[in-house]
Parts: sequence; structure tokens; C-alpha cells
Amino acid sequence: MRSLSMLTCGLMLVAAGCTRRSPAALTPATKADTELAARFPRDAARFEVQPVNDSTIAFATAEARWVQTGMIGVAVDPARGDALVGRLRVLEVRDGRAEALVTGQITRLASGHVLLLVAPHPPWWRQRSFWLGVLTGTLLTVGLTLY
Repeated sequence: MRSLSMLTCGLMLVAAGCTRRSPAALTPATKADTELAARFPRDAARFEVQPVNDSTIAFATAEARWVQTGMIGVAVDPARGDALVGRLRVLEVRDGRAEALVTGQITRLASGHVLLLVAPHPPWWRQRSFWLGVLTGTLLTVGLTLY
């Protein structure tokens, strides 16, 4: 009976390692544009903007293979202290380049502006906390079962 309760405790610890925090939504529609720019972390990936026409821009994604179609980002002006210039949605990614549609802009996008995108969170099975929880739970289960 004692080993069964210890096994149960160990399995609960393994299950606790499987939990994770859900990431916050990047762009809720109810937030003002200035709050949206402030919500992007300082370590967000920065891409140089190259205007294609009035409503689309292009940027290089050579180092960032995680950029996907449908991602939402903001364009900022680094010369004005990262002042918000506009919001964008990635339309197409191929051959190390991506195109994005301007969904809202405060001023016209120019070559000196920068696009901010946040990398997606890795899946739960690739996170370190999951595997530490599994390892701890397994070791406790084995240790308490043999005890």
C-alpha cells in the first residue's frame, strides 16, 4: 500500500512537469496602437523594412526561420525612439524573404523603419521545465518505490 501511494505521488510530480503557462495574445483588437507597441518585448526580433508599394513591405528572414504566414508585428521608427509607425501581417515567406501587408499605419513606411516580430513559444515537449519535471518525478518515483 505504501509503495502505491509513493508511486501516485511520483506520477503527480511527473504530471506537474507537463504543465506550462499559456502565452499572452500578441495583438488583441481592443488595445490602442500605442499600447500595442509598448507590449512588444525589447528582445523582439527586428527586421529592416523595404517598402514594396503603399500597402506591402518586404524583409529578409535569413536568420529567423520561425517567421510564418499570418504572424502579426509592428513597424517602429528607431530614429524617434521606436515610435509606432504601423501594424503588419505576414502574407508570404519564401527563400529567405517575406512580404507583409500593412493593416494599419500612422505614417507612411520608409526604408529606415524596423519591423518587430515576436518568436513563437516552443511546444510544451521542447521546454526545459517539462523535462526537468519528468526527470524529477521519475527519480522520486523510482527512489520511493525502491525504498
